[in-house]
Amino acid sequence: MDAWLVDLDRVVPTDISDPAGPADALAGLTEDELRRGAEFVHARAAHRFFRARLTVRRLLADRLGLDPRDLRIHYDPAGKPYLPDRPGTHISWSRSDGLLLLGATETGPVGVDVELVRPDATNMDVLSFVYPAVPATATPRTFFHAWTLLEAAVKATGRGLARGAREVDLDFGPGGTVALRGITGHGPHPWHGHTSLHPIRPSAPSALTAFVSHDLPPFRVRPWPPR
Repeated sequence: MDAWLVDLDRVVPTDISDPAGPADALAGLTEDELRRGAEFVHARAAHRFFRARLTVRRLLADRLGLDPRDLRIHYDPAGKPYLPDRPGTHISWSRSDGLLLLGATETGPVGVDVELVRPDATNMDVLSFVYPAVPATATPRTFFHAWTLLEAAVKATGRGLARGAREVDLDFGPGGTVALRGITGHGPHPWHGHTSLHPIRPSAPSALTAFVSHDLPPFRVRPWPPR
């Protein structure tokens, strides 16, 4: 497993563009990505979206030894991204405000999620609606661990929250901890989940990351751009 946690507000054009390539800073994006980016009302949100998609291409291309412009990313009917030219490489990414989490592995389907940990932003009613098994004693800590694991799990299966959340079996432990027991209806192999907390910048909220896959050997979430 390779994983990167990207601070999109620190990404500069030289991080994601080829000096020998086209002068257009958005070269390599698809027409759909350009259209979606243009739909943002605020320039900062649009810039983050473009940086995220260009960063995904840069990091995956570097990992695979390709030119970013030669990397084709497609989406299945449920919106799950895949690499048609590298079917053995499984990918997933997630954005939360100015953060991007990207995971890539050859060990099977993977889902990732990232959330900024801001207790005032929790919505236990939404979590309980999506996943009714949330205990009444759930805390903001519970919310972030449960939500990120749910998101990562349904991305791994390609089901989405609306259809896939109730297939996810979460174990609610003491002190707000949450672990993944498994996912029903998606093959005989067990599913594993992992969450971890990452400081981003002084006086800024930390980020909680979640990974779900059939095989999760020890791995490191690398900050990017390198500090």
